[in-house]
Amino acid sequence: MRTVISLLVCLCLTAALPAGAQVELKGRLWAPRLPGSESLIPQTAIRGFAALDGPQNQSLGTRTWEMEPAGWSYMSGPAGRYTMLYSTPAIAMRPILLTNVYTSPGEILDFPLIARYTLGVFDDSSWDPKRATGYFQTFVADGTSVTGVWFKPVHDGVDGEGPAGQDMLVSIHRKGPGTPDTWPRVGPVAMALNVDCGGPKNYSYSVGWDSGEVPTKPGETYAVYIRPRTRGNTFQMYLSKEPVAGTRLYRIAPDGNSWLDSAMWVGVSSDSDGLVIPYNKRVHKEYIELAGFSRKWSQSYVARGRSLAGVILYAAASGVQPTMNRQRVLVRVREGGPAGPVVGVVKAATGNATYTGDASWGTFGTAYSPGEVLLTPGKTYTVEFETMESVESLRGWLNFKLQQNDERPGFNPYKKAPQDDYPRGTAYKEGRPVDFDLDMQVLEYLSVPADWDKAVEGPNLLQNGTMSVGTVSSGPDDPGRPQGWTAFDIDPQTRQFYLADPNEPRNRILRVLGGGPYGKNPDGGGNRTADGGFVQRVEGLDRSHTYRISGKVRCSWPVDMKHQQYVGWDPTGQTDDPQAPTIVWECMPSLTGVWNSWLSPPIRPQSGSISIWLRGCTTLPDD
Repeated sequence: MRTVISLLVCLCLTAALPAGAQVELKGRLWAPRLPGSESLIPQTAIRGFAALDGPQNQSLGTRTWEMEPAGWSYMSGPAGRYTMLYSTPAIAMRPILLTNVYTSPGEILDFPLIARYTLGVFDDSSWDPKRATGYFQTFVADGTSVTGVWFKPVHDGVDGEGPAGQDMLVSIHRKGPGTPDTWPRVGPVAMALNVDCGGPKNYSYSVGWDSGEVPTKPGETYAVYIRPRTRGNTFQMYLSKEPVAGTRLYRIAPDGNSWLDSAMWVGVSSDSDGLVIPYNKRVHKEYIELAGFSRKWSQSYVARGRSLAGVILYAAASGVQPTMNRQRVLVRVREGGPAGPVVGVVKAATGNATYTGDASWGTFGTAYSPGEVLLTPGKTYTVEFETMESVESLRGWLNFKLQQNDERPGFNPYKKAPQDDYPRGTAYKEGRPVDFDLDMQVLEYLSVPADWDKAVEGPNLLQNGTMSVGTVSSGPDDPGRPQGWTAFDIDPQTRQFYLADPNEPRNRILRVLGGGPYGKNPDGGGNRTADGGFVQRVEGLDRSHTYRISGKVRCSWPVDMKHQQYVGWDPTGQTDDPQAPTIVWECMPSLTGVWNSWLSPPIRPQSGSISIWLRGCTTLPDD
């Protein structure tokens, strides 16, 4: 019987986004200076967390640098599949969440991250020479709810470089007839406390809202309105030197209102990425008031999404405790109140904090992959934080003053600002309610798609992955020529063909042929052994991403020691040596005579390319 090994009729290579020995995760976080611009500015002081799937894993923590290289961050930990979260609750940058970050032992991943804004204008090369009582900056909504606004005055309107400042109000307005000062407001007004800038004090400020508080309709026009809390007070904003496409600026001033041919320094963040923030930090002032030292704190809230994505809590440690970077808290989600049943996996959140040698303050945080903590929108849940430290883990710790640790496990979270009340929940200390809320951020996935862990994005990156383009074989002496694929052989007797399927001529097949003269294939095996196939290099890939191969395979003989069918991939991208040790070969399913669907594990290129190898083998020339 002739041995016929038919290879992929339809093959895809698509990007699986980024989702043993240690690995390194590093990179820089950027944002375009202007919409669509290739000029980038670093996003500094953004906290990052990376968590392996499942319980019994301690998250990694980092913070993007404010010094050179600005925006850079670094984490290291065990290999596995990570979910990574970048967010500082007190900065209006839209949180970045990466799922399916696959890592292998010893890998070093260095990748750029780009922050996403509904509108991002971060040009501080010019400013408004006139004092204004307010500014309206228009934008086109791309999401269902605004969750943050970031802005940067050049002068606070009080004393500039002096010690005084003033509170600012921020609101969103939906376009109507007339000028923006007549447009109706959408949602509540947010407040930025003590805006104090001018001269060397080159600070930016921001505000936030919970998802759903400021609803928007994608494609419609809105405006950000920024003004002093005290009516009649003035201030000045940084402006772009030139107009910015897709947005207009309207200034309210004592000497008259007018449109300006520029845009103010502003960032608008929205629910436009599959995430929601049901519990946000709305007043963006950090470290206002401590809640009290305890082993366990909780906060109740009402869910909007269907699965928890991340939690970040502001906290501090006492002067005789280890730095928060060395401390951990268990994060549990309970249905209902603090005594309710635990929902989903329990995570260990890592501290990420400033440490002076005798004091530490910052955040505890962790990230979740879709489905780890399933939620029901509209239901109340309680996020519980409990220290993992013990007398044994604290004993012997000395601070830089040589003060001995008091061996009291616990931590001290921060309260929300008084102007940032959360009316749908409350904080709990050791299970007992208190009359304030914890300063934290909760992120959720809006949905949990089936097989999300196998999700890919973008087009098929293979040339002729469907095998539908090329010149088909006209007979036994004509192998045919599939576009994009090159034949290779390990056994010189190997014969490769590009054929039309006899049963369905529109279907094209790559075939490796060997064996004896009998059987159903009219081309005959030629009493040959076979070991070879077809190869293609896929170029233009990104090492910060992983990729998958998917396709359909069929073999006419059961897979055994004498007959094999493989798909291989080489992360180096080489196509010269089919016996190179860098090729990873995977034997195809043993179910014969039918087309079997197949999906590779995630593949990370060593540089910018991967080679795909399709291989069939038989060592018997006469069967």
